[in-house]
Amino acid sequence: MKFLSMAEILQPCVNQNWAIGAYDTCNWEITQAIVDASAIDQAPAIIMIYPHHNPQAEWGTLVKIIESEVERANIPAALVLDHAKTLEQVEYALDLGFSGVMIDASLAPFEENIAITRKAVELAHAKGASVEAELGHVGVGLEVSEDEQTAHLTRVDEAERFVKETGVDALAISIGTLHGLYRGTPHLDFERIAQLRAACPIPLVLHGGSANPDPDLRRAIELGIDKINIWTDIRIPFLQTVKDKLDGPINKIEVNEAFGAARAVATEIIRQKNQLLGAVGKASQYK
Repeated sequence: MKFLSMAEILQPCVNQNWAIGAYDTCNWEITQAIVDASAIDQAPAIIMIYPHHNPQAEWGTLVKIIESEVERANIPAALVLDHAKTLEQVEYALDLGFSGVMIDASLAPFEENIAITRKAVELAHAKGASVEAELGHVGVGLEVSEDEQTAHLTRVDEAERFVKETGVDALAISIGTLHGLYRGTPHLDFERIAQLRAACPIPLVLHGGSANPDPDLRRAIELGIDKINIWTDIRIPFLQTVKDKLDGPINKIEVNEAFGAARAVATEIIRQKNQLLGAVGKASQYK
């Protein structure tokens, strides 16, 4: 199974007013939901594994599941390691056949972030894979104060220099979104997105794509966002469906019934996201 590199799958949507959903998976059911939604919608898919969700020893098994499902559905897809914290994780993922890695040194000093990212780029490009890095920092919604969030927004001048000096293939920017749920209403800095788009020639990535108003995400895409990471909007309904299915005599509940229902819910949510992002029907651009 040959995955598209992250650079290859993102290139067709740059400056074209549509984006690709990047969906985390941690098991077979969510993998199948991502793939089935993409197959029905004929949309490209970026399928991600997040180290916090699965121990490194399990990545190989999950990769085989993803490969099998993508091959079954015959969809354009990239396999990406999400939020790698070390170069060792990057190397391990590349050896497993990941076509993209996201190296997250966003909390390191600027010069150190450049150095770590440059090394990740060297490792990935040697294997035909792509690298996404983060500049500024996208925190966790229920843990970050408004002042902390503002302090970590991406600076345009730094972004321009960062892209030039690292050779990175995609850049995750901090423009007001946060990971997970929010304490209040998110406020995206649309002017900053436009400025970053003008300064950076590579695909721009929005982390914390869940729990944002649909019009805000559409506006972000129109201004230059090319990849939107989504997890919480899938995770919570998936788990709620499983929980609801378990509300009864346990001896009468089949495992595949509970998880099958959750998979169906996740598939529908991903289809809604594909529609919102404008990715429906775009698989034809990769043939």
